Amino acid sequence: MSGGEGSELYRIALPDAFIGFSVDELSARLRSEHSATLLAIGRNGHSHVNPASDFRLVKGDDAVVVAESLGTLAPLKVQKDLDPQT
Repeated sequence: MSGGEGSELYRIALPDAFIGFSVDELSARLRSEHSATLLAIGRNGHSHVNPASDFRLVKGDDAVVVAESLGTLAPLKVQKDLDPQT
């Protein structure tokens, strides 16, 4: 999603190294290392916008961030459900 020039919204995969981080720890790391601002955490098909500071990341979580570019962050790969009946 883009609003033209400047920052864009990205849904990113979170590296396994971030498992166990609190939202505050993740936010600080994204800001300092990637100039990205954390907006939400995706978990099991649900978005957690502005989760509590004690919310901890688990394997499979993703994040929505706003940034000028992804840099070294990886975009989330969306898997399409294929219906074997079609």
